[in-house]
Amino acid sequence: MLRNVLLAAAAVLFVALPTGAMAQEERSIWSGVYTAEQAARGKVLNSGVCMKCHGERGDGAGEPDQPQAPAIARATFLRKWDSQSLASLFEFVRGTMPPDNPGSRTDQNYIDVIAYMLELTAVPPGDTELPPDPEVLDYIIVGPKPAE
Repeated sequence: MLRNVLLAAAAVLFVALPTGAMAQEERSIWSGVYTAEQAARGKVLNSGVCMKCHGERGDGAGEPDQPQAPAIARATFLRKWDSQSLASLFEFVRGTMPPDNPGSRTDQNYIDVIAYMLELTAVPPGDTELPPDPEVLDYIIVGPKPAE
């Protein structure tokens, strides 16, 4: 009898303990998902090749001799990526940027630029850096700014 009670208690504890991805909950980009320091590193990276096409303000108004590029910040960015995860954005940026040499940066470089994109969009920073981990980023969702 005692053995059955102990087995039942162990089963309840096992089911109740969070593990791996099961412990993750979806959260919004507006919940402080990057740090100001990370965005500052992204700004330095953006000031190089990214800015040539996407513009200094991330509005897609790059240099005249460059192809037109989409906005990577503000309302246009939020509309384009609405309801998608940062994992989708990370994989897209990593697989396509820069257009002449996709995948040529480190994963940390790519995620730092994404942090800068969030900063340009006026998404507030938090205390924890965005990790270059698609499994974690999959639970962070892009969406409009919540009503205050």
